[in-house]
Amino acid sequence: MLNAPKVAAVTDRIEGAVFEPGPLPVYEFDGDWYLTDGHTRAFVAFLTGCDRISVVADEDLESEYDLSVYRACIEWCAQEGIERVPDLAGRVVGPETFQTEWIDRCQAIADG
Repeated sequence: MLNAPKVAAVTDRIEGAVFEPGPLPVYEFDGDWYLTDGHTRAFVAFLTGCDRISVVADEDLESEYDLSVYRACIEWCAQEGIERVPDLAGRVVGPETFQTEWIDRCQAIADG
């Protein structure tokens, strides 16, 4: 899911017909590549008709974050049918819902 105010803030920065978010970080988990950040920018790019985005390997992810949290998030997304950026359509929620249903849930995994 995405935070509606963040989607609005990115949308407000669009200068032109198609939003190009710049390179977004990705990391390989079990042979598949996943965005590790920039989901909102990728979604806004999709909404404006951008069909490809630039990515860059997230070289610092493994040393800075607990990969088990990312794996849990990937699993949650798969269970909800979110496998690609367009799958986020209809999943833009208010900040309170985003906090309780995504941030707090991720934090609970991180806290163990």
